[in-house]
Amino acid sequence: MKKLRNLLLLLAVIAVVFGCYVGNVAYNEFMHAPWDQILGIENHKGRVATVRAREKNKNWEAVNISGRDGLKLRGTYIANPDGTGKSVILLHGLYQNRAMSIPFVDMYLAEGRNVLLIDQRGHGESEGEGTTWGLREADDIDGWVRWLRNQKNQRSVGLHGVSLGAAMALLYAGNERNGDIAFVIADSSYGNIIDLGKEKITAWSDNRDFLTGYTVLLPFFRAAMFLHTRKTMGQIEPARAVQSLTVPVLFLHGANDVLIPVQTAEALYEACASRQKYIHIFADSAHAVGIETNYNEYRRTVDDFLHRVEIPAD
Repeated sequence: MKKLRNLLLLLAVIAVVFGCYVGNVAYNEFMHAPWDQILGIENHKGRVATVRAREKNKNWEAVNISGRDGLKLRGTYIANPDGTGKSVILLHGLYQNRAMSIPFVDMYLAEGRNVLLIDQRGHGESEGEGTTWGLREADDIDGWVRWLRNQKNQRSVGLHGVSLGAAMALLYAGNERNGDIAFVIADSSYGNIIDLGKEKITAWSDNRDFLTGYTVLLPFFRAAMFLHTRKTMGQIEPARAVQSLTVPVLFLHGANDVLIPVQTAEALYEACASRQKYIHIFADSAHAVGIETNYNEYRRTVDDFLHRVEIPAD
């Protein structure tokens, strides 16, 4: 009996050690996976010619800050010609860059705001290997908010993000810093990147056995993430962040989004703790293209939201 007990204990130790090893491998694979292929999206993160041309031709200001880990982060600041103490930070999607945010510029200038387009880390001209899915991006956003306040004397700063950018805006707004911003507009955000990744990797690999392995390895993956970052999975889940969100928020989504189902936006809205929360669904619109497919409706929805919730900063 004692030999059997010792054998079982040895097997348990081996299983834990092996699980930790595989969990660490899974964490590293997760951080460096070809997400453009897995999610079926085009990689445009290096195509910055358009925004650089605008900087030159329209005298938009090229700016940069340093992240807390020392990476150089790049942005473009567009001053409102009327002068104002209000700004919005525009956050682009995965495998994009700040040029993706150009269609939103005129809308916010007309709303009386200055505009800051940023390249998220690992995208455009910002340094880094790629997204960290919120492990460091909230700190990056905080750096940009402080830059606007300290360098441009901005009293009101809002966030408008699309897809990955929407998720990062929610993560930032849902932590202890959320009192620093005036509003959040989250266009086509995911709720839980692990669940989204599970579904997409299964479809991409065409291997249903992946789900079984996923269930077994998830605790080890979570442990590896904590050891690497000292952060838990809950800290990079927009679905959890909205439960602590108190600033005004507008959720936008396309009814025909096949990458992130519209039910995700509805669930985020229902879970959101803000007393000023709104949701708008664009009919016949796919993922993150509402401003292209429904421009007038998009602009009217954003204008109505801002006029409804904003306390004048000037």
